[in-house]
Amino acid sequence: MQDPTIARPARPVRRPPVWPHLVALVIVAATLVSGLVAYPSAPDPMPVHFDAALQPDAWADKSIGGFLLPVIIGAVVVAIFWIIAACLPLTGTTRSDDGPHPSATASTWSTQLSPRPEVTAATTAATTRLLGDMSIATAALIAVVALTTWLGVPAWMAPWLLPVLMAVFFGSLAVSCVRVFRAQRGLG
Repeated sequence: MQDPTIARPARPVRRPPVWPHLVALVIVAATLVSGLVAYPSAPDPMPVHFDAALQPDAWADKSIGGFLLPVIIGAVVVAIFWIIAACLPLTGTTRSDDGPHPSATASTWSTQLSPRPEVTAATTAATTRLLGDMSIATAALIAVVALTTWLGVPAWMAPWLLPVLMAVFFGSLAVSCVRVFRAQRGLG
């Protein structure tokens, strides 16, 4: 086992894929356009919360900011996931400010993830993929919730919409988390 306090040669930082976050931003932008089209016909007061049966149970005065709040939240969440994914590859890098042998208390995230660089790289890649998956899943979830709020929920869709949305969202989260745990354990 290699001593984690010994500096390793610097590895090039791999940039995470951008496409999942761009897909999520396209979903958010499409939701924004749909919201701007639907805004003039929105009721005043407008529904802002729904119960488990998808019936409105809270109302607010009509305002463009309140109407588009789900889109704003979606854009912020996608941006946060994108920033974290962009910074994540930096966790596997090491730097030596103390010369070739840093102090015994020096620590890097890469040695905290695993003393084996290949496991660290696999964990970082799986976590980056998780952030991309969650960016898309969150944008899609917010889009569906916003559109059903703005346009109403058809009666045939009401009984199963919420359970299906939650199953798809949490299912994608579970699959992505399993990938990260397997990578962390060095299983693939």
